[in-house]
This record gives sequence, C-alpha cells and structure tokens, in this order.
Amino acid sequence: MKGGKTGSRLLSLALCALIALLVIKLGLTVMGALHAGHGVGAAVPAAMAKEEKPQKKPPTTFKPGPVIADVAAAHLTSAASLSALQQKENRIQLEEEKLRAEKQQLLALKEEVEKKVNALLALQKQVMSAQSREKSAKNSQLQGLARIYGTMKPKQAAKLMESLDDSLVKSIISTMPPDKAASILALMDVKKAAKISEALSGQ
Repeated sequence: MKGGKTGSRLLSLALCALIALLVIKLGLTVMGALHAGHGVGAAVPAAMAKEEKPQKKPPTTFKPGPVIADVAAAHLTSAASLSALQQKENRIQLEEEKLRAEKQQLLALKEEVEKKVNALLALQKQVMSAQSREKSAKNSQLQGLARIYGTMKPKQAAKLMESLDDSLVKSIISTMPPDKAASILALMDVKKAAKISEALSGQ
C-alpha cells in the first residue's frame, strides 16, 4: 500500500511538471509569433491545439531502488539480530533462575545438615557424660571392693577371689596397694594367679 501511494504521487508530480512546461512553451511560442508578425491568427490556435494535447506516457510503476532494498535488508537483519539477542537474554534469565533455585536448595540442605550435626554433637556429649559417670561409679565400686578385700587376711581374700571372674579380679587387684596385691596373688591358685598377672601386665 505504501509503495502504491508513492508511485501515484510521483505520477501526479510528473504530470504537473509536464503541464507547466507546456504552458511555458506555449507562452514563448505566442510571444515569438507576435514579434514575427506573420500568420499570427492561424499560428496561435494551431500551436495551442498542438500543445494542449498532452503526450500520453505509460503509467509509472514504482519499483524499489537499491537504497530502499538495502534499507529493507538492513531492517530484516536488525530484526533477526534483536530476536537472537532476545532469545539469548531469555536463556540467561532461565539459567539465573535455575541457579537461584539450586542455591536456595543448597542453603536449605546446609541448614538441615548443621542441625543434624549439632544434634549429634549434643548426643555425643550426653553419651560421654554418661560413660564418665558410669566409669566413675565403677571405679568407686572397685575401690570399695578393694578396701573390703584389703581388710581381709591374704589367704581368705585369695580364696574368695578364686571364685570371681578374671576381669573383675584383675580390676580389684590393680586398685590395691602393690604389697597387698602381691600377698593375695601368692596364695591364689597358680593358674588363676598366672592369668591375673598376665592380664595386669597387658594393661
């Protein structure tokens, strides 16, 4: 539509210019005839009749010139470049959103791991405290047994210890003073005493 309007406008301008040229030429012809003084009556109407008939020219068809074609091509290239840039920007935005989502997931996972680690540390502290109390209680019991067996005569203590578990006897003997422990071991069964001695040497 735009190209057709432009072609019609150019055709109208060309016709107006042609008519103006004809009018000027006619005026010049009339002036020349007046100056010549010959055949004015017949020359003027003939010239006017001849010049009044506009020459028929084929309608001008508007064809885009190379400049317009280059502008159109540049416009298409620019539009394609803008489309490619828009697609690239969309891809970048999608990647950024994906990275933000992954970052949020990592932060949530980090918080969960930190909570579990803190819970495990608190549990470990409780277990160590319980073990410490248990060990302290066990040591108190062993010390009490060691005092009891230490107040007995060595022969009586040796006889009683022979019926106890080897690990318990080792713990009691290790809590006693060395001279008292030696006198009890000397009066115990030989095999039992050998096992207790070997266990004590491996501590």
